Amino acid sequence: MSISSKKKILFWLITILFPILILAIIELGLRLSSYSNERQDLFVEYTANTDYLIANPEFVKRYFPAFQPNIAPNPFKKEKAPNTFRVFVFGGSSTLGFPHNFYYSFANQLEQKLLLNTDGLNVEVINLGMTAVNSYVVRDLSKRVIPYDPDAVIIYAGHNEYYGSFGVATTQFGLVNSIFVKRLVLNLKNLRLFQLLENALKVEAEADPEKRTLMAKVIKESNIELGSDLYNGGISQFENNIGDVIDLFVDEEIPVFIGTIASNLKDQPPLGENQDALIAYNNAQQLFDDGNTSQALKEFEKAKELDGIRFRGPEGINEFIIESSSRNGVNVVDIQKLLRDSSISSIEDETIFTDHLHPNAYGHIQMAELFYKHFLDLQRVKDYYSQNGFNVPQQVSKFEKTHSSTSISRLLVGYPFTKGVTVDEELFEFQKIFQKYISESYTDSVAASAARNNRLVPLALTDVINSAKEENDSMAVITHYYELLKWQLNSIDLIEKGIEYAVNNRSMDTYLVNMITQILNDGNYDPRYIDVLSSIYLLNNELDKAGYWLRESEKLDPESARLVYNYARYHILTGDTLKAREYYQKFVNLSQ
Repeated sequence: MSISSKKKILFWLITILFPILILAIIELGLRLSSYSNERQDLFVEYTANTDYLIANPEFVKRYFPAFQPNIAPNPFKKEKAPNTFRVFVFGGSSTLGFPHNFYYSFANQLEQKLLLNTDGLNVEVINLGMTAVNSYVVRDLSKRVIPYDPDAVIIYAGHNEYYGSFGVATTQFGLVNSIFVKRLVLNLKNLRLFQLLENALKVEAEADPEKRTLMAKVIKESNIELGSDLYNGGISQFENNIGDVIDLFVDEEIPVFIGTIASNLKDQPPLGENQDALIAYNNAQQLFDDGNTSQALKEFEKAKELDGIRFRGPEGINEFIIESSSRNGVNVVDIQKLLRDSSISSIEDETIFTDHLHPNAYGHIQMAELFYKHFLDLQRVKDYYSQNGFNVPQQVSKFEKTHSSTSISRLLVGYPFTKGVTVDEELFEFQKIFQKYISESYTDSVAASAARNNRLVPLALTDVINSAKEENDSMAVITHYYELLKWQLNSIDLIEKGIEYAVNNRSMDTYLVNMITQILNDGNYDPRYIDVLSSIYLLNNELDKAGYWLRESEKLDPESARLVYNYARYHILTGDTLKAREYYQKFVNLSQ
């Protein structure tokens, strides 16, 4: 090769590499200057206890151009203990628990269920569900949880493939419908330089926020026909992205529990204007009224499939999910069948859904129960299994009912549920609903105001608890204490007050057992709390549970008078009178 040719090659190499070098220097400079450091990690230290990590709300902004989704505040230990069963949960707003607060989600209900029915197992169910996210986000998040050593993962997703972040028919980002391009953009978002450009080009939506709901804002295509390119594109991206997620976890030998998706069929008319969908829905209603439930179900499913506004996931999603059960390590959890069977009509209806697809609190309890049953097949859970006579509280507090109803009401008065009205007319209708709650009771007014004005829920719950105490409404106090503790599990003052309030009232035992079990699981391993828990189990003749917790208390404080007294009671109940006398005499000696 001639010198001239070598010079040309060198010239072109420098020409090509120089811009890359400049960009690399800028990237390095941004990193050294700590630009946007607060948005780089999915998990950050929990400010209330730096031994714990919590999902970073700043991180998840990357998935939306002008919207920050809520994410459940589930702290988990930075250093995973050997006896820990750690589960990450992925999905959209249904997984988050919307319109309910996070502790009514199936993920949190599952954690409670596992805690109650195991001994010695520290349980961490970390809910990464977020509003309007789809399989692109699930794929991106899945790679980021591997370093945190999950023992299992749950996926309940598939409704947001069309209008969720990076969906095929959304206004979000406005990208071409290319799986490669969208994945590339998600990868580029890891670069500080890309983040700088995004921030520079970002439209300041906060300065003049729109009054429409997020559902109304994200719709780009309002009539996606069955079998069209967009329709098939939504299914294709789910198959590709979730297929990669499954491959990732299977390769890491992490069990995957993936739920079939369900939506309201019977009590949700088609959201779009497709006439065939409307005809099918009307036919279904008539068949149901005539008592032909099985044929009605087929017509309701047909109406949903023909509905051009695709907030409800198509059956093609479920077909892929069911097919994935052939993979080792993949467990399909049939949520669709569960919610169908749990509906009063035997067709997915408003008795199990709050709207078109979000399960109500009862629905989440049923989902948690089904995931729990599947988890019992895992050896990790079997090793610690211990059946409990107490269950997760089934009652939803008055505050929660109104808070969630207010949130969902704003959604339902807007597009696409209500058509042909202006934004001002939407707000007028919502204001009437809001005023109704305001006039109902003090608790209703606090809950409705908190939902409408985005007031911090712990502050609102504190007001409700104080009011209930003044009115001597014991059950209202404890049901709301149970919720408040979900927000503030490290508050010793709150823990002490909650236990003290409920300890002498047997009607509150279910709440007290759940509260203390959660408190102990989250690191407040105080022998006083353990002694109270063992006392409750003794009073309810749950002797296996009482025995376990007595032994745990003995490890921490073997000379505790309460412990010795509880041991005396325990031995009486188990029929060992000699041991009972021995411990009772020891109690007398300690009390002198």
